[in-house]
Formats: sequence, structure tokens, C-alpha cells
Amino acid sequence: MIMKKLFTIICLLFSATLLKAQINVNLSLSGRPPATLTEWGNRKDVLTLIIGPAQSQSADVKIKTTVKTLDGTVIGATNLNTAKTFTPLAGAALILNAIDVLPLENVVFTGKYQSALLKTGKLPANNYMLCVQLVRATDFAPASAEVCKTFYVAAYQLPILTQPSNEQELNAKLSQTAITFRWTPVVPASPTPVTYRLRVFEVLENQHDVQALRSNQPLLDKNIVGTTQFIWQPQMSMIPYTVADSAKNKVPGKKFIWTIQTLDNNGQPLNPTDGNGESLSEPKVFFVVNKN
Repeated sequence: MIMKKLFTIICLLFSATLLKAQINVNLSLSGRPPATLTEWGNRKDVLTLIIGPAQSQSADVKIKTTVKTLDGTVIGATNLNTAKTFTPLAGAALILNAIDVLPLENVVFTGKYQSALLKTGKLPANNYMLCVQLVRATDFAPASAEVCKTFYVAAYQLPILTQPSNEQELNAKLSQTAITFRWTPVVPASPTPVTYRLRVFEVLENQHDVQALRSNQPLLDKNIVGTTQFIWQPQMSMIPYTVADSAKNKVPGKKFIWTIQTLDNNGQPLNPTDGNGESLSEPKVFFVVNKN
């Protein structure tokens, strides 16, 4: 009984010594960082890790970073064998950002998350948790408590095309001078500027709408930042042949199809899970006619 109590006391003292020797870490992480993980290292406001200062000269440590879903499932983790080594100093704190805490070349993701990163550079829309812990470089034993922060990768609703509305008929004479395009903004608002790529295609005689969208050269291909409206001045003839209007009547005019592609600040599709992976809004057709 005495030996058992003595062993318990020794264990408690040893644990207290370890806790005292552990290094303090402070993790700051944006609740809505960019979906593109490479952007984390380019923006110092996304992630900051402060290590120490240590109470005395410390042994070399490595940063063990794990990315989890909210149920605790690990979807990505640092390869500690190849991770960078740091040496916390007495009286001086180390301040690191995402380049050191989440080095993408040294973090192994699993399954669909790895596939998404390889294809788009982004994590799928979801709530996640990022956890950081220092471990000793020699045997990977814990050298600090684990600290975790949650973050959210937004699922964006792509713009809805509002003007011209679907199968709207525009006056041919007026349209030769100007056609106004309007659409709703992406929701929720992106933390980085988005680009709306407006494209307009002519639907030729005996051609399906989607075929025109996929195979024809666009008459208008314009990148627009900061607004959800554009006035096109086509300066072209609008009455070369006969089309079937919205009421299926044969009238002189042209038929067009238009769409918006939403791009992030790297020029990549903002929400690769929508619009066939291209962030394309649902297209709409309109007519330019002269019934007189």
C-alpha cells in the first residue's frame, strides 16, 4: 500500500514537471478564411501562431497540425518526419503564420479532400477545425497543449441572371445601341474580391441553346469587378434572319444566350461544386426582334 502511494506521488510530480516544462502556444485563425489554402500563406490576417516565450532554453520542436471535421474526423495531418524544426528561445516569442503552421507540401490530406485540393486547391464547403500542438523533434512527444480553432469554408450561391430575363424580347433598333445586363451578387459575400465573367453567345439557326453556349465564339466576353451590371454596346445588325420568338412566331431578329461565370481573386471558379465545376450561373436566352 505504501509503495502504491509512493508510485502515485512520483507520477503526479513527474506530470507536474512535464506541465511546467510545456511551452505556451496561442493560435489565432480567421473564422472564414479563403477556401483556397494557398491564399492562407499570402494573408497574415488569416492565421497566426505565437510560441512561447519559453521559460528556459528549450529543446527543438516540430509543429503537429491536424485538420478535422467538427465530429473529430482527421482529414489532414502534418508529416512529422519531414516537418520543419523550431527552437523556442527563453524570453523571446516566435510568431509564425500559415506558411509554417500549415505547409501544404508537408500536410497529407485524405480521400475526397485530397482530390478536391489537387483539382481546385480548395477544401469542400463545410465547417472544420484546425488543431496545433508542439512536439519534441526527437521522439514527437507532446511539448505543448493542443489548441484548436474552428473555421468555415462557405458554400456560395452563384449569381442569378435577372435582365434580360429568360426569353425576353428586346427592341432591335434600341438593342443595336445598348443592352443592359443585370444579375444578383454572389451570396454570401466573398472575403476576397470576385470577378463576374459575362459572356454572350448568338444562337444560330437550327442550333440548340446549350450547343451555342459550348461551341460558339462569344460575341461578348467581359470581366467585371465590383458591380453586378454591364451595358453592352453591340453596334451590330440585329435583323439578318428569321427566328421563333417566345410565342413561337416567326419574326425578323436574333436569339442570344448569356451566362455569368464567378471567379475568385486567383481567376479560378469560386465554387467548383456548382455549374459543372466552372461556377457558371444558369444561362438564359433572349431575343432581339423587330416585329414591325
